[in-house]
Amino acid sequence: MKKTALMAAALSTSLVAAAGTLAAQETIKIGGIAPLSPPGGVQTGESLRDGMVVAVEELNANGGIMGKQVELIVEDTSGVPEKGVAAFERLATSEGVVGVTGSAHSAVCSAVGPVAEKTNIVFVAGECWSDSVTAAQIDEVFRITVANSLVYSVAADWVKEAGFENIAIISENSDWGFGIIDVFTENLKDTGANVTSFTAERTVSDFTPQLLQLKRSEPQPDLIVAGFTGSNLLLMLRQAADLGIAPSSQTAIFAAGADVLEPEFWDVMGDAGKYVIGNPAGLPGKPDTPLSRSFGKAYQDKFGRPANAVAMEGYDGVMVLAQAIEKAGSTESDAIEGALRSLEWDGTRGTISFATTTDPAWKFQQWLGVPIFVIQYDEVNQTPSDAAILWPREQATTEEILLKP
Repeated sequence: MKKTALMAAALSTSLVAAAGTLAAQETIKIGGIAPLSPPGGVQTGESLRDGMVVAVEELNANGGIMGKQVELIVEDTSGVPEKGVAAFERLATSEGVVGVTGSAHSAVCSAVGPVAEKTNIVFVAGECWSDSVTAAQIDEVFRITVANSLVYSVAADWVKEAGFENIAIISENSDWGFGIIDVFTENLKDTGANVTSFTAERTVSDFTPQLLQLKRSEPQPDLIVAGFTGSNLLLMLRQAADLGIAPSSQTAIFAAGADVLEPEFWDVMGDAGKYVIGNPAGLPGKPDTPLSRSFGKAYQDKFGRPANAVAMEGYDGVMVLAQAIEKAGSTESDAIEGALRSLEWDGTRGTISFATTTDPAWKFQQWLGVPIFVIQYDEVNQTPSDAAILWPREQATTEEILLKP
């Protein structure tokens, strides 16, 4: 929503002072926030951070931004809203950053939005999917990944096409988790499919009661949607496999959380990870462009592991801020905001731009062209890029959903 005249007046003095300070600084500081310790999704946070690192190194090797070197300052949120708020406030005040990107866990992104507004610092949200992140319509908040209403309507289209009839959803009781249930239920209500759902605290690590209830149900589900993030997503998947529920000869399992894209997924799952289905908001090499190739190589060379959609979000978040600053010719926040609203930049996952519509609310300053895939691992220790693509149909590498023999 537009800032009030009162807020703009209150901020004017501090902005003038900040502009003078920035002019004297030798570097342009960009902030990052990410869950780098439990209970947050640490692997997701590390991928976000490492993507940011590659971006900053590339910028500096090419002369920086407006002739100044870029300094990246990343704060840990632990996936906890209160820590996210404190981290953002430190970056905006003590560290003097000109913009912030990153974050995972929608509750954190939703919590820092008002802080971005209060401090007048642009926030380019990374791995946060709840509609509420952009539906709040805060001028300073942009998003370069999907919203629940975008991604799960696409996933629901795949579910319809695949012909699943009995779908069970186990989700964390967060905005993101409730969104999974709502969007799937709404999009499948006229298909004749039976959708049941369970919720649990994010901190739950034993899903045996819910899984055994599904095992005893009649009919048993032919698809389970696992709506958790962090290590607890992997624990749910492991327990479902150990109980012989999914993946099995009659039940597929769809992991909604990004941790299914990380190498640690295989550390936990081993052979049981074969046949698990994931839903990345991007795949390395798609589109196959010089930038996507150079980023993938730089990331692999520096960190010794392949890039994934989350790492690409970290990279794109920094680069989008850099592009906006260059376009505006300024590090002043209102100028960066204006440049972002009219930006079209070819990132690692496609041409990024931000919608200005407010109907529906979640589309505000949302990148609507985020690539959305449904993939299935058909070999042990596979990367997401090598997995079978089930959806979208025009990019699918197979028409067959594999079930465990």
